[in-house]
Amino acid sequence: MSYTYTQLKDAIQNYTDNNETSFVSNLDRFIKNAEQRIFSTVDLEFFRKNASGAMTSGNRFLATPTDYLASFSLSITSSGSKSFLLQKDMNYLVESYPDSTVTGVPKYYAHFDVSNFLIAPTPNDSYVVEIAYYHRPDSLSASKFNITVNNVVGTFALGDVITGATSGQSSSISTLVSATEFTIGIPTGTFTVSETVTGSVSGATGIVASTSADTTLTWLSENATNALLYACLVEAYTYMKGEPDLLQLYNGRFGESLGRIKDLAEARENTDAYRKGLPSQART
Repeated sequence: MSYTYTQLKDAIQNYTDNNETSFVSNLDRFIKNAEQRIFSTVDLEFFRKNASGAMTSGNRFLATPTDYLASFSLSITSSGSKSFLLQKDMNYLVESYPDSTVTGVPKYYAHFDVSNFLIAPTPNDSYVVEIAYYHRPDSLSASKFNITVNNVVGTFALGDVITGATSGQSSSISTLVSATEFTIGIPTGTFTVSETVTGSVSGATGIVASTSADTTLTWLSENATNALLYACLVEAYTYMKGEPDLLQLYNGRFGESLGRIKDLAEARENTDAYRKGLPSQART
């Protein structure tokens, strides 16, 4: 079993028996909070990623990936061989290499700010870079589908927020597939076929002809369905200020499901039976 965004929203509303407007408008927040709770608790290989890039000669700053959280390693390729930079505190690099105009083969890196590394010494060439890091996976709430309109008046634009006249639903156009078909984020509700939608920037209008199926899955929604569902229910029932007994039940179910993921991440995923035998229990 797995959950698409639409299926998970429906499950949350069915379990809580709540379709109240403000509750539905917060479904995205419940899902994001639930995902973040799992991400911050479990160290899965799935949350690791590699990316390549290049330094700029004479520039001691290197931009971090947009989904970067923390480093595993940073390496450069020089004269056909790869070498790994040592991570240091930024103050150490500033004190050890105070003159940024002095260049050389980089040896160290440090976090400068949320978007940049500081490299030392300042690169003397445009070295190829490879970084292994923890990344921030896309949320299930960021799922997208296509919407097709007809009887278009005007021209819809990229970034337009289209709003349905009947349903009141809104979503931003992320891709213009054609003049009458767009990729948009799935709204919390549902656009109604035959309703008129209007672009916030372009002012263009069209009538909804169809929407594609929601088929997007994430690792959590496909492989940790119980943990994701019960984490969402904890968020939802906390918002509802529900009965403590039921909230405790949801928390308990979440804890049981989370234990199975931690067993995978901390006892099975990073070893094998040939070297160490089968794990008897998860590390604590």
